[in-house]
Amino acid sequence: MEKQIKGIIFDMDGTLVDSMANWRRIGTLCMEYLGKKTGRPDFDQVIYRMKTEDVMAMFAQYGVKISSRQEYEDIYYAAIRPSYETVVPMPGILEVLEEFRSRGLKMCVATATRSDVALPVLERLGIMPYMEFLLCCKDVRAGKEKPDIYLESARRLGLSVSETVVFEDADYCVKTAKSAGFPVVGILDSTAGQEEIQYVREHSDLFLENYSQLLKILRDGGK
Repeated sequence: MEKQIKGIIFDMDGTLVDSMANWRRIGTLCMEYLGKKTGRPDFDQVIYRMKTEDVMAMFAQYGVKISSRQEYEDIYYAAIRPSYETVVPMPGILEVLEEFRSRGLKMCVATATRSDVALPVLERLGIMPYMEFLLCCKDVRAGKEKPDIYLESARRLGLSVSETVVFEDADYCVKTAKSAGFPVVGILDSTAGQEEIQYVREHSDLFLENYSQLLKILRDGGK
């Protein structure tokens, strides 16, 4: 880790906790929660990156009438919440957090997942004690297509953009953070498609297939 780096902004899903396989099934989980079946084997792939309005329109085809974005949000969080009771930390992340803390780095979580869902799992897994705070997209009223959550996180850490590394696994998040001037560490999301993985690999300052790689870098050559 470069000497000028003083803080880390961590994404949660797929970066701190191994939960992306659940999110990539969110369509099916929602339908199961609502007692519906689609009969489409590609249902999850089709809706994964749809805009909310388009998802609502697709759900309507299966007899699910959703009247607002808030109602849809309430449904998908109710559907996915049980899965967080059994998710585990990303392999090696606790060792990485301990290493960063020993070096005096400030750390925080910046996630698109709502805080009432994110905070319990981070506390259960022993991750939250390493963090200064948890910030959600809802807190800054902008998704990760915009840099607001990263900029506000750096501000709360009391650090400049250049002093703060963003750890992310999703291609569009890497793009946003890089465009805002942050150094970015990309994390392999093995559930993603090859194009997404390749984008993260090519556009991150450092790409990790696992956290063992980072520990080796830190302990062998990062002091």
